[in-house]
Amino acid sequence: MNHWMQILATHHKRMYDCHDGRPLIILFDIDGTILDMRYMIYNVLKRFDEEHCTDHFGGVTVDDIDFHEEHVTGFLDRLKLSRDHQLKVLYRYEPLFLVMAADPYTHVPFNGVFEVIRWFQERPGTFVGLNTGRPETLRKDTLVSLNVLGARKGVAFTEDLLFMKPGSWEGTVATLKAEGIRHFQEKGYRVCAFIDNEPENLRAVADMEGSEEILLLHADTIFKSDHRIMPDHVVTGKVYDITTLVNLRHDTQHFTDDDGLFKRIA
Repeated sequence: MNHWMQILATHHKRMYDCHDGRPLIILFDIDGTILDMRYMIYNVLKRFDEEHCTDHFGGVTVDDIDFHEEHVTGFLDRLKLSRDHQLKVLYRYEPLFLVMAADPYTHVPFNGVFEVIRWFQERPGTFVGLNTGRPETLRKDTLVSLNVLGARKGVAFTEDLLFMKPGSWEGTVATLKAEGIRHFQEKGYRVCAFIDNEPENLRAVADMEGSEEILLLHADTIFKSDHRIMPDHVVTGKVYDITTLVNLRHDTQHFTDDDGLFKRIA
């Protein structure tokens, strides 16, 4: 059994026990970490067939989606689509992707992820934030989408705990993730951990000065960067198992905040 969530909980408890007055925050990436992007890609391809009355993807299932969303061309090659048909798909792929990224009903979260997030949100003096490469233009849609999905599990995200990419989707995301870490630190949070599916993003955070206490976790789902660049100390996993958390001795009743040191950042 993979115990990466238990390692996270243990690290969180250790940091809580030696807190310095700042509230703790655990940062999650969104796409590929909270949301299973296979369903997004699948829905985009199916929408294309619906729009164009084609059947290019009629036999495709979610399990066939084993590639990053930016690598759809290779999948079209595997399906042996003609060049003309590929060009038509690629022409519509990104616009459809952007539209559906804002639609909560096209997203599927990884099993157990919201239960884990809720568990940490319920810990005293602890917050869960979002550090994403999504552009600022999707801020409202992203919050609505995640809160629609999270509401079923008692999870809610607020705008002040969402760091996004200025501008468009284009450009390097890795350096932005380090900026996201600094953003929350400057707001007064002590960053306990960062979870992301892209090795290059974890490398960028690991290379930050003063990042030694941040536990880095790799969501081993679908990613595009080279896994060999990940630091050796990154903890890897893919199953968000709430049972590894609820049985830990440091559940809610074991936390006290008699000094009132942990306060919500205004």
